[in-house]
Amino acid sequence: MVVKSGQSGRTRDGRRERWRTHRAARRAEFVDAALRAFARHGPELRVEQVAAEAGVSKPVLYRHFEDKAGLQDAIHERGAELLVTRLAPALDDTASPRDRIRAAVRGYLSLIEEQPNLYWFIRRTQPGGAEAGDSGVEAGKSVIAATLAHAFDEYLFAFGITERAAAPMAHAIVGMVQSTAEWWTTDPRSDRAEVEEHLVGFIWSLIDGVLRRHGVQLDPEVAVNAPDIQATRAAAPPRSAAAGSAPSASFPAPPAAPAAPTSAEPSGPDEGDPSCPTPPSPRRTSPPGSTARSSRTRDTAARRG
Repeated sequence: MVVKSGQSGRTRDGRRERWRTHRAARRAEFVDAALRAFARHGPELRVEQVAAEAGVSKPVLYRHFEDKAGLQDAIHERGAELLVTRLAPALDDTASPRDRIRAAVRGYLSLIEEQPNLYWFIRRTQPGGAEAGDSGVEAGKSVIAATLAHAFDEYLFAFGITERAAAPMAHAIVGMVQSTAEWWTTDPRSDRAEVEEHLVGFIWSLIDGVLRRHGVQLDPEVAVNAPDIQATRAAAPPRSAAAGSAPSASFPAPPAAPAAPTSAEPSGPDEGDPSCPTPPSPRRTSPPGSTARSSRTRDTAARRG
């Protein structure tokens, strides 16, 4: 039988693709084993423990990773994937601002609660196997802050706010949440539901303060869609030149809704020391105690003052 060169090439390509798929699956299994090893032994990466959890020898494991640093990189990638999955509900632009904030905070805290040793391993290491410098968590903070800043920019622009507040606000929020979460994991008196509500209140107060400084009052319980706001502003007539202000749009509340308050919402008192502690042993696990607020269906209730 004569095999044409084209058929032979396709056969080789098919084998390579099957090998790549098999290799990716095996690498994922070894990362799963590493997470089990963390849960059993603590936040230290020991290849022999990972191999034992996977039921293989170290040489077999090293067929899929060049060295320990390669395995460490794969663990960092898994941590990033888990975090993105937990934060995904916060991207739902049909939810109210407060519910979106709560979804992000809840996702972050739940991941740390369920995988504390994975968190502390990533906190103390960085991709490439190094033990010093910017950790994987620091790199993750930068990515999350950049994503938040982009989203904030979109909304500030929609409201006609040109102040460059998005980036510092995003970094302030990310740093506050991380520090508070690390304090929470080590304080036996802290309650997750209570900490979650405090963080939601603090974050909203920061966002609300920036908006109010520019005359925008937003109902945190009503969904806000940036493109709709922008379209409303574009269709609105400009203010009188005598008013001495830039053109803007009005964002009235629904007829049955009460007038928006003129003073900023007070946030709850801070509790505990927010300083970053040394890595602890895994904390107790307590189920979330808060219930998500019901969704609202009324239209956007924001207005520019």
